Amino acid sequence: MATIHVVHGYIAFGKTTLAKKLAVELPAVHLNADDWIIKLYGKDLLDAEFNEKAGIVVNFLWEIARKIIDAGADVIMDIGPWSKQMRTDVFNMAKQITPNIVFHTIVLDPKIARERLVQRNKENKRLDVTTLEFFDRNLQYYEPVSDDEGFVVKRYYQDK
Repeated sequence: MATIHVVHGYIAFGKTTLAKKLAVELPAVHLNADDWIIKLYGKDLLDAEFNEKAGIVVNFLWEIARKIIDAGADVIMDIGPWSKQMRTDVFNMAKQITPNIVFHTIVLDPKIARERLVQRNKENKRLDVTTLEFFDRNLQYYEPVSDDEGFVVKRYYQDK
């Protein structure tokens, strides 16, 4: 039976880079919430708008994931569940689709991620631009995956 792979990490941890790599290696279909939010709503949403639109897009991606799993292919959900509660919600949603769920978590010092974000914004490598203010304000909500969560977890350690 096909597997849902959930990529976890904070802003600029390298989630999408990892998801794209896994999509080729596994192989799997990569579903990225940020890409769809930008395509559908643009890149200049305010926080409140972003949260509302993100919820709509993520629900839509779950519908697509179900169809992909039903067709027998693996799916990578690049939706960034930062907190333990968000991961529990994601796990419960994924369980409704398949019993095969793997979390891929990136372990990185947030200070390095912040430096990456500065560089990424300078180089304008992405369609979306995350401000340092947004990064700093939301870092308090980021929780690394802990072993007591009970998920199958693959960790990817990075130091730069």
